Amino acid sequence: MKIRQLLILFTILFAFTVTASSWADLGDVAIFSEGVGWISQENADIQRAIVFDNLKNDVPAVDEVVYKTDAEIGPWAEERIDDDIADIIILFGWVPPTLYTPGNVQVDDSIMERFIYGGNVVLNCADYIFYVTEGGGVNGVDGLQNIINLEVDMWGDGTQITPTDVGREYTPSLVNYTSNRPFKANQIVDPWSVEAAFGDNGADFFDPGLIKLNNSSGRVGICMQVSNDDLPRGQILIEMIDFISQQADVVTPVEPAGKAATTWGHLKAVR
Repeated sequence: MKIRQLLILFTILFAFTVTASSWADLGDVAIFSEGVGWISQENADIQRAIVFDNLKNDVPAVDEVVYKTDAEIGPWAEERIDDDIADIIILFGWVPPTLYTPGNVQVDDSIMERFIYGGNVVLNCADYIFYVTEGGGVNGVDGLQNIINLEVDMWGDGTQITPTDVGREYTPSLVNYTSNRPFKANQIVDPWSVEAAFGDNGADFFDPGLIKLNNSSGRVGICMQVSNDDLPRGQILIEMIDFISQQADVVTPVEPAGKAATTWGHLKAVR
């Protein structure tokens, strides 16, 4: 009887271990709303409060959730570039200069770029990701292109978005809406790939969604890039982070220096 009981216990523990292993730990989450684009300051503060108040309860894999100013977020990110765990930055359509110098002054090796290539995650709401910063839209399309090293754009005014099957499963708060700055799936090429399109136009344009740096936990995501304060961005951000927490690779950064020489050389060659 004792042997049988031990076998049953072992089976239960083994099943738990297999199940638990698919839920990887995430690191810290920093929310920045000191500067905003295409969203009111009032609404950005409401959405960040939704994330701040609910994220740890809804996604237990997350560690610390904090607000950061521009002066604070650059050093915060730099400390986490190569800490072997996927940390997350949330933006509301405005790039902190301490992460990426306005006007694309630092085309390569900015803290923002090294943070992503070091196996971390950046999620952006409202205005075109990495476009707007101190001085207005001085980064332009080059901001995103420089940071992820792909020839991409997000021009897509009036894109009618409906939830995909993935979106209905993982982002149940997503509703039909209009995106003006979606990702374009056909532009996401090696060393990146489309990981999840939670809503799309039935074709190549998607938002919200995640793109993933292959063989890394580095990710870039967008959440409703349109000037509209009536969208449930805070809850969808939580749901997107919950999705990320279920991916087995979120603790696998790119090789030691954030941008391994082989990875960097390859992506420069394919750009």
